[in-house]
Amino acid sequence: LKFHFWQVFVSPFPGIFMAQYTRPENALKRAEELIDVGNRQDALDELHKAIQHRKFKNLWTPTIEAIMVRHLELCVELKKMRTAREGLYQYRTMCQAANI
Repeated sequence: LKFHFWQVFVSPFPGIFMAQYTRPENALKRAEELIDVGNRQDALDELHKAIQHRKFKNLWTPTIEAIMVRHLELCVELKKMRTAREGLYQYRTMCQAANI
């Protein structure tokens, strides 16, 4: 398939949306905005996507740590222990890869 520059965000297949790349800082900011309006579940989903993103699999930064702390707070509030466990496993992998 050949794409032109104006078709970057358009999926070539109808009904299938392409995933967009989100920086960790933007994910944390977006989650805080969602929490402010009362959408805690959507905020948790946003943070969980940021933690699970393959681009940050071997990358530890203070922002990732802040995302993880907020992720765990939301998991406890919403009683989503399985999501918390998955996030902690991913965070452990990040820390081990970065030799922290």
